[in-house]
Amino acid sequence: MKHSLGIILAGLGMALLAACSSSQPVVDEATMLAYCKEPSEANLDNLSKNYSTIINKSRKTGVKQPGIYSDYAVALVKQGRRAEANTWFNKEMAEFASSKEYVLQLKRTLIPEYANDNSIKADTTAVENASETVLPPEKRAAAEKRAATVMQKNKGEKNKKGKTDNQ
Repeated sequence: MKHSLGIILAGLGMALLAACSSSQPVVDEATMLAYCKEPSEANLDNLSKNYSTIINKSRKTGVKQPGIYSDYAVALVKQGRRAEANTWFNKEMAEFASSKEYVLQLKRTLIPEYANDNSIKADTTAVENASETVLPPEKRAAAEKRAATVMQKNKGEKNKKGKTDNQ
């Protein structure tokens, strides 16, 4: 009797552990930590690739993770890929309606030139295809031109801060 009870309890424990484990892919903690410790271009590229991999794995399994599209979009903004970032912010809002206000605030802060563009590209199922934008070429060129001026202003402010900190 005790032997049967022990087997049943062990089986229930293993079933509980299996039920609690998650099969959805997660961001590599080492990659994220490396970027947080040293926000270099190489570490940002690695982090962006990690998000891309997770999105593709999630797409294949059908498991959608709230926030992953926004995280990827922020990485894209930091890489200067603003039009792609807009697409992924919009995808986040479409998939997870509860995040809309937060994502809109991110867009207003990070990519103000796309703040009112909430359209979603027809095929955003694969990250490799995300480089195409939903904007016509002439609108994209104008948006990228505005983005360049914003980035120049930010670099100028960082240079001024750096000079005062070093002096």
